[in-house]
Amino acid sequence: MRRKDQAARRQQLATAARQVLLERGAVGVRVKDIAQQAGLAPSSVLYYYPKLDDLLLEVSRGAMERYAERRAEAVRALDSPVDQLRLAIRLGVPSGPDDEESRLLYELDAFTGSSRTFAILTSSYFDRQAMLYESLLEVGARRGDFDLGAPARQIGRGLVALEDGLGLQVVIGHPAIDSAEAERILLGYATIATGVDLSAVPVSGAS
Repeated sequence: MRRKDQAARRQQLATAARQVLLERGAVGVRVKDIAQQAGLAPSSVLYYYPKLDDLLLEVSRGAMERYAERRAEAVRALDSPVDQLRLAIRLGVPSGPDDEESRLLYELDAFTGSSRTFAILTSSYFDRQAMLYESLLEVGARRGDFDLGAPARQIGRGLVALEDGLGLQVVIGHPAIDSAEAERILLGYATIATGVDLSAVPVSGAS
């Protein structure tokens, strides 16, 4: 089979695995479930991915890359660090229980306890999100837009940690924490940390 065909088949399997994760959750996901979703024999899945974890890692990398790059590109398109921070917070909150990309990322978190590779990937993803915040906070502080109450790295990590915790509640449908409430809490933290009332800043660049 040509390399192009192999890449297409791997993409087919990753798409099928994604759908299985969204429909059934990460716990108990099986090779035969993915094969059935892809319309292939289980042996075909094992041919390309002898270990199921390898396929799930590919799904995870793809989801993380799409999420991180989409947010980074949108933020970089703005000039003002204040506008950038406001948009980054908006984009860091799931839209609701039907937000498939966010749901997928939370489902994949279930594998971090049993796989060192998953744990490393998840840590790197956290750091990437924190660094986005850290860089725009540092630029804003240098320009005099922000009066930081703590080091930029600490604030950035705090924002991502809040995103993770609040986002999970949004995705599972917490009755008191929807997307708007999660964003409000994040804006409150960022306002205290930067000295700028971010709740009064309109969102620019959001699609």
